[in-house]
Amino acid sequence: MGFLAPVPARSFTPYAASHLLWRAGFGGTWEEAEELSSRGLDAAVDALVDYTPSGDHFVAPEAIRTPPESPHAFEARLKAIEDEDIRQKERQEYYRVENDLIRDLQAWWLSRMLASAPLPGKIPPLEEKLTLFWHSHFASGFPDKIRHTYPLWRQNETFRSLAIKPFPEQLKALIQDPAMLVWLDNASSNRGNPNENFARELMELFTLGVGHYSEADVKEAARALTGYSVEREDWSFRFRESAHDPEEKTFLGKSGPWGGDDVIDILCAQTAAADFMAGKFLRFFVCTAPDPEMIAAVADLYRSNGYDLKSLLHTLFRSELFYSERAMNSVVKSPVVLSVGALKSLQAPLPEADLLLGALQVMGQELFFPPNVNGWPGGADWINSNTLLVRYNFANFLMHGVSPDAFKTQDRKMIDRTASRREFIATERSAAVDWQPRAQIEESGAARRMLSARDVVDYFLREFLQRKPARDLRDNLIRLAETDGAGGTRSMNVRDKDFDERARGLVHLIMSSPDYQLC
Repeated sequence: MGFLAPVPARSFTPYAASHLLWRAGFGGTWEEAEELSSRGLDAAVDALVDYTPSGDHFVAPEAIRTPPESPHAFEARLKAIEDEDIRQKERQEYYRVENDLIRDLQAWWLSRMLASAPLPGKIPPLEEKLTLFWHSHFASGFPDKIRHTYPLWRQNETFRSLAIKPFPEQLKALIQDPAMLVWLDNASSNRGNPNENFARELMELFTLGVGHYSEADVKEAARALTGYSVEREDWSFRFRESAHDPEEKTFLGKSGPWGGDDVIDILCAQTAAADFMAGKFLRFFVCTAPDPEMIAAVADLYRSNGYDLKSLLHTLFRSELFYSERAMNSVVKSPVVLSVGALKSLQAPLPEADLLLGALQVMGQELFFPPNVNGWPGGADWINSNTLLVRYNFANFLMHGVSPDAFKTQDRKMIDRTASRREFIATERSAAVDWQPRAQIEESGAARRMLSARDVVDYFLREFLQRKPARDLRDNLIRLAETDGAGGTRSMNVRDKDFDERARGLVHLIMSSPDYQLC
């Protein structure tokens, strides 16, 4: 377990602190990385991991927190309408409201991510980063099977409140989560006719992985979960005792009159559970392809500490492995991390909701719309010929506004579902964020150090890339900064009349570089 030993305290430079901010959150400014580094490794990790839950801070809009009209009441209201055209319009309006609410929920969550910081009174970055992790791990979404925003908001809040709690506690909450019970068809599962979908995914995707259970185990777990249902009037969990199978079951070699909590306890007693989750945590927080010995060491630590994620992250975020060459700057930023991190560096608010949500959709990560029950695969799968172009166009969109083809992709199927709202190809629009580079530099006190194009380039590389750049990237940026429109040589100074325009061009190129796609 040598690679889990803590790094020397002197190794916790601002570059290392920036790495920690990206992996345990959504990045930040260079100044924040310097401040975190000045605290020292132990204090920095404690500030991120031992966070105070946000609780009622920054709550969702009231319309999202209001249970929708129940299916029974809705159908009764429609039945009372004699005119078929009016009935159809009412039905369309009912779902239009939900379409708007799910967008509001997406924007609210992104706002929380952007507002997060490792400071007292702020939203904890790790709380939101783990909520994003669990959102993909326990994937369920809109509009397939769940046509309402309210249960997805409640599920999101459950993930947040239990984000760093022990795994068994999270799983026992999951099997009572109304959105998940509907998504995986367990709400109508009853004795004599158990639905096996939830039981299968609970083992295959959530706890053990393929090859660590049998078809007989799926059937027995499904029997144990019968009666775990949903009250559709208010989207609350309801245990229907009359639908539950109380007879003896044999699950993973253990026999008894098992219910849902018993299934969770038996699952967490399996060696494969810690192994499975260790691999997931390593791929999300550390490196894309962890070695078997890494997984085994992390699994042993996770299991021996009673699946205590807080203890595990304390060790990981201090470890030689976490700050190794293999781990640093090796993970492809997800579209959400890329976008929120860019806005943090720009110190800018969220752009207009439709614009940002549209960008995330075509980059491949639309919150509350996971591609399937497996969630988002992540890693190198974030990058292909379509999404890479959109990533580059997203940087251009932030710096200069939307170009005519900014968010088009070759695969129109990605946007046909909501093309009228999400295909943003306006020919004229102001910049998405009102970023004033000169003002930011002057406010930071760095203006007096901007004596040459090299100084300017180094400043923006530090602010946005937050690591030592490849030599060719730096050289090319300096060459660009020192070249005028006619191909001649010119200086670049923060006092130049066109400084903001030229600075935006430099930052656009930084954000469009291969290096910027990684953290």
